Amino acid sequence: MKVSVKSNGKINIGLNIIEKLPNGYHSLDMTMIPISLADDIEINFTGKKGKLLISSNKKGIPTDERNILWKVYNAFYKFLNKESDETEIYLHKVIPHEAGLGGGSSNGAFFLKELNKYNGNILSDEELIAIGKTVGADIPFFIKNYPCRVKGIGENLEKIENNLNCDIVLVKPDFGVSTKEAYNLYSTLKNKKDADIDNIIDGLKENNLEKVEKNSENILEQGLLTENENIKNFRKELNEKCSNRFFMSGSGSCYYTFCPKGKGNEYAEALKTKISNCQIYSCSFL
Repeated sequence: MKVSVKSNGKINIGLNIIEKLPNGYHSLDMTMIPISLADDIEINFTGKKGKLLISSNKKGIPTDERNILWKVYNAFYKFLNKESDETEIYLHKVIPHEAGLGGGSSNGAFFLKELNKYNGNILSDEELIAIGKTVGADIPFFIKNYPCRVKGIGENLEKIENNLNCDIVLVKPDFGVSTKEAYNLYSTLKNKKDADIDNIIDGLKENNLEKVEKNSENILEQGLLTENENIKNFRKELNEKCSNRFFMSGSGSCYYTFCPKGKGNEYAEALKTKISNCQIYSCSFL
């Protein structure tokens, strides 16, 4: 049995850290919105018992048990207490790595949902979320894959309404940021400015882009701007060369901006003449 799945990314519009938890994780308050930029996952359930085999177009992606697909696969069959089904995966990566767009977590979540379908939809979304959160903090969001206010370490999801009528342009510099570095630098931050998540949610519902932008802050970017020279220089270049406002998604290093509906490709092409050493994508909300 062969299936092909689109595994889309996300952006964060506003990201606050509430506290560091005793287990080392951080309690968050943020919005997460699914976007159309997506990887392609081709899955072949061979019909035999066996293991997972992974290949990819992207060099450097681990194909062994370090891969999030392996972790999801093992967690799923352990939860079921069942012998695993031999499965072949070809992962065509489009979403950039270390960008804050949730590419790996999305891959894990969509694969988990396909494993469940192949096994007769034996588990509920809540059970899939319980499995997913043991593997990656953003997997629960991608199980639902609709606009959410996300709290806790990613497991508390509240559906919100997004009526923004615009395109999104993503700008990913030629360097990444590890999540660990972003959180470490946040911990040294002295002056913090929080996003107003309530007003962002109101702006999303009202199709009020000005309200959304006015109240958007990313506490992880604030930390990175104190010490990470790559981020400092890239943010400076965006500010100097572009009139639009840009916002960092998640732990970075990808930034995004909004533009009128239907103008995303045009704006992306214009950006390519201004900003060098980066990947630029036009996409939309899902």
